[in-house]
Amino acid sequence: MNPGVADAAAARGTWIHNAVENYIRGLTVRPSAELMPFWEDLPEKLDELFEGGKILWSEKPYNQPQWSKFVGDDGVGRIHYYDEVTGHGYAGCPDIVYKDSTGELILGDFKTSAGPYSYKFPKAGSGLDEKTRKALVSGVFKLKKTKLQLAAYAIAAEHCLGTKIEKTRIIVATPIKDYSVQVFTFGPSEVEKDKEMWLAVLRKFYEQA
Repeated sequence: MNPGVADAAAARGTWIHNAVENYIRGLTVRPSAELMPFWEDLPEKLDELFEGGKILWSEKPYNQPQWSKFVGDDGVGRIHYYDEVTGHGYAGCPDIVYKDSTGELILGDFKTSAGPYSYKFPKAGSGLDEKTRKALVSGVFKLKKTKLQLAAYAIAAEHCLGTKIEKTRIIVATPIKDYSVQVFTFGPSEVEKDKEMWLAVLRKFYEQA
């Protein structure tokens, strides 16, 4: 990957995370002209997702003083997992944990992407232009990677916060109108499969360390 492109993507991701956190806390968000395409449709989607629910964590505990011990001196919220039997462990910073309007507990992750994410590879003869087709192919791998990231956070959240994550959710903001805000949701059975896959990755990591 071009280092300049990677740096720009990282900066964009950091901005969107800060913007969502500020929006949730009722603060004004002022995107630059460059970032506006990633932001302009997101507030409406956030309102839709959070309506009638309750936010418990947004980058760090949100009105949950019992979880304040998971905020470091740098103000960053971190949760962890450690298996005393295997000695395997890790830590991370989840984006959002909230109860939706039905009371289900959802762990979410916000992403920005120049192209769309996708559940499946595009079908042959779909009529897509080559740029979109390639973006959707790449988007399948991005989705799979993020699902594993969420599985890791789900295990850590249950370990640290004493909660049972019922669903995971990926919210992707892109500058492409047809894919401006994508929401991918994964139910309990898929979350459990993703956890198993993540623990297998973790075991392999420690075996090769």
